Amino acid sequence: MLPPADPAGGRDELVDLLRSLATTTVVLWHWVFTILVWKSDGPHADNPIGYVSGLWSLTWVLQVMPLFFVAGGFVHARTWARDRGRPGAWGAFVKRRGVQLGVPSLVLIAVVAGAGTAVALLHPGPDDWVPRGVTLVLSPLWFLIVYMALVATVPLWDRLDQRWGELVPIALVALAMGIDLVRFRYGHPEVAWFNMIFVWGAAHQVGWSWERLRRAPKRFGHALMLIGFAALVGLTNMGLYPRSMVGTTSTADRFSNMGPPTLPILALLIFQVGLVLANRERILAWAENPRMRAFVAWLSANAMPLFLWHTVGFALFYAAMFAVWSIPEEPSALWWVTRPLWIVGPALATVPLLALTTRAATRR
Repeated sequence: MLPPADPAGGRDELVDLLRSLATTTVVLWHWVFTILVWKSDGPHADNPIGYVSGLWSLTWVLQVMPLFFVAGGFVHARTWARDRGRPGAWGAFVKRRGVQLGVPSLVLIAVVAGAGTAVALLHPGPDDWVPRGVTLVLSPLWFLIVYMALVATVPLWDRLDQRWGELVPIALVALAMGIDLVRFRYGHPEVAWFNMIFVWGAAHQVGWSWERLRRAPKRFGHALMLIGFAALVGLTNMGLYPRSMVGTTSTADRFSNMGPPTLPILALLIFQVGLVLANRERILAWAENPRMRAFVAWLSANAMPLFLWHTVGFALFYAAMFAVWSIPEEPSALWWVTRPLWIVGPALATVPLLALTTRAATRR
């Protein structure tokens, strides 16, 4: 049985650190492991998972979107607990989060769409690859669409937590299981999109239980870790679900566990939450390093701009490299040797974009 929640709880250093590490992991994954394959309709994104045997195992640690939603749920629970008694609290909450997330996203869309239009007009050709390129650059915005849907329904999630507590994410897991059953057993793939809410809603709802989880005995974290790992092993070896927690076009996988999310993503959520809880003190001790503290503080202030603009930085660096080098379209020896370059180059292209974004936000 989990201990009662602390309604007066404030910030949690571990949640701040998780959010920072999750942002960094997503950005570095996209920079380092993206393989662009050019086809008749333009660039397609792939990764080395399907080329290298066993590399899928890295995704059980590096696919951190579940932790993104857990951290978001914790922040929303704390904020809503403070504001819910005020007149017009729901409208003010949604508006504030909508401005924080929506305005920078619209700026990104306008800039990328404008740049794509300019490229198409200045360099017309028989291969209309620009729309595909624009879509790839903007593809991470799927996260914000689901996130805003959860923001808009925060009062519902809060009431459910007050009434049922940790039974809510368990019920969402059951609903996600039902969706997969209808999808795969009865041949109705169209229902899969309900899991965008059930799966990510379950991760988001874990954030409401974070106060209880962090005061649970350490063995509870170990139990979650073992349950999640066992579920991952079982689900991904039954001949239905891929072992990789990210999509790849270079294997015979019929679908991706991420699009829309499937039951293994919830097993991954349980495994990762247990891993974090079981190693909480060790992680926080590591975070006491002054450089790590400075990094977390910087990333907390720049997480949203970095998440939005990192694909633009990658595209700018890729365009520069493409002009002078035939970039490999599969993970050859040369591709692996040049991976450090794909940390430094996109980072140098992204930093000025962050500076411009911060300056514009300060002026507003």
